[in-house]
Amino acid sequence: MKVETHVSVTVRMRMFVPLVVATMFFVAALTADACTAIVVGKKASATGHVLIGHNEDGTGMYMRHAMLPPGDGKAAVFWSEAKKYAGGDQVGASVYSERGVFVVSNNGGVMQEWDGVTFSLPDEGSYSTISGKGIGYDLRFRAVERARTARECVDIMIALIKEHGYNQYSRNFLVADAEEAWILEVLNGRRYIARRVPDDEVVAYPNCLIYNKLRPGDLASENITSKGTDFDITSFYQGPRTWKSPYNLYRWKEMYRIAAGVELEPGAEYPFSVRPAHPISVDDIKRGLRTHYEGRPYEVKARHPKKDPKIIEPICRHTTLQSLVCEMNPNPKETVMHLTVGRPCEVEYGVYRPFGGVLPGDTAFGEKAVTRLVNHELPPAARIINGH
Repeated sequence: MKVETHVSVTVRMRMFVPLVVATMFFVAALTADACTAIVVGKKASATGHVLIGHNEDGTGMYMRHAMLPPGDGKAAVFWSEAKKYAGGDQVGASVYSERGVFVVSNNGGVMQEWDGVTFSLPDEGSYSTISGKGIGYDLRFRAVERARTARECVDIMIALIKEHGYNQYSRNFLVADAEEAWILEVLNGRRYIARRVPDDEVVAYPNCLIYNKLRPGDLASENITSKGTDFDITSFYQGPRTWKSPYNLYRWKEMYRIAAGVELEPGAEYPFSVRPAHPISVDDIKRGLRTHYEGRPYEVKARHPKKDPKIIEPICRHTTLQSLVCEMNPNPKETVMHLTVGRPCEVEYGVYRPFGGVLPGDTAFGEKAVTRLVNHELPPAARIINGH
C-alpha cells in the first residue's frame, strides 16, 4: 500500500460518539460557516460519472484522516475530519466507503429562532444538545458504513432521523455514488427533505437552506409535506439575513459562474440546480474552490481580509482547512480524491485513491483509527496522555 507523506491528519466513526453541550456546538457552528460544496450529475460531468467538490472551513482546527476497518456487515470507511485543537464536538467531516458511497456536508445556516429567542422551531419541539437527545455527528457514519448506494444511504439517514431526531439546527448533506447524487437537508428535530440531483445538472451551495417548494419525487418529512406544495421551506425555517446575505449569495453565484459557466443575478432566488454551459471537469471545480473572485468588483486580495462591510468573503478564504475534489468511479478502487491541506490557492492538490492503496501520509489504520474516532472530542494533549 502506497502512503503519501505531504497531506494531513485522520479518522472515522464506528461507534456512536457522545454529544456535547450546546455552548460547544454553537461555537463550532460559528467557526465552520464558510464551507462551499458542488456536485455534478453524471451527464453534466466530463468524466461521465458524478463529481464532487468541497472546501472545509473552520478556525482553531486542523485536518486529519483515517481508514476505519470493516466488520459486522459494515464497510471500511475513509474519513477526513476537521479536528478542533481544543477538543469538543465538531461536525465537519467527509466519509467514503469501500462500497463507493460518499457523504460530505455544509452547515445549513442560522434558523429563524436563532435570529430571535429560542432554539425550538415553530411546528415541533426542539431536540437540543443540552438535553443530549437525538443524533448528530454520528448520522453520516451509521449510514455510509451500511449503504451500498447513495439512495440507500439517504434512506438509512432518514430512518435514523425519524427514530432519534436531529440534535443540531441544520445541515445539508451531499450523498453520492458514481451514478447519482442527493442533497439531504436536515433540520432540528424530525424535519428533512431530500432531492436527487438531475443527471444533466449541477448543484452548488454555501451555508444556507437551499430548498424552496417541494417537487414530485422529493423525500420529505410529514411535518413539511403536510404544509402543501406552495409551502416555502427556506422562508419559513430561515431568516433572509442568512440565505440572502452577500456572504452566501456570492459564493453560490461565483461557483456556478466559474465551474458551470452559468451567470446568476445577485439577490435573485437561486434555483436548486442549473444545467451547465459545458461538461464540468475536475479543473473547473478546482478553479471554483480556489477563487478569491479575481477580476470581479468584489475581488478579495488580502489573505486575511479585515472585517469590513464592503468585503465579501470568497470561496477560498483564510479559514479554509482542506479542499477536496472527488472523481467518483463505479469501482471504488479507481475513485480519485484530489486533496489539499490548507488553502487551494496556495498549495497543490495531492492525488489519492483511498481504496486503491494511495492515501494521505497521516492516515491512521486499524485500532488506532477506531480509537481516534472514539476519542475525537478530546483535545490532542489528552490523546497523547492516553497513548493515542
